[in-house]
Amino acid sequence: MSYIYQLLKTSAILILVDMFWLLTGGIYARNMTERIQGSPLHVRYIGAVVVYLCLAHLLLETTSLKQAFFTGVCVYAVYDFTNYALFDQYDWKFAIADSLWGGILFVGARHLLKAF
Repeated sequence: MSYIYQLLKTSAILILVDMFWLLTGGIYARNMTERIQGSPLHVRYIGAVVVYLCLAHLLLETTSLKQAFFTGVCVYAVYDFTNYALFDQYDWKFAIADSLWGGILFVGARHLLKAF
């Protein structure tokens, strides 16, 4: 199987699994972000595509569930705790929850990759 196919398949799986968090925790994140920036949140879809392709590449590099979990936590923690360091209204509890979600996302997606 070509790497490009694997990357696209993995990106699609990540998006599908991430929908749970985006539709639940995403509501809180959207409200928090709108408070911080003072305007409604607008998704830039090209940026989202780049993010999921990068996440897919990182996930494909993992060799175990443990490594997938810690890679996901670390990637999400870099984003969340950078925001926490820079923005007064970024909630540290959300940063922890979202970082843990990164690990759960990577483990769930890795399981699905093995199944498909």
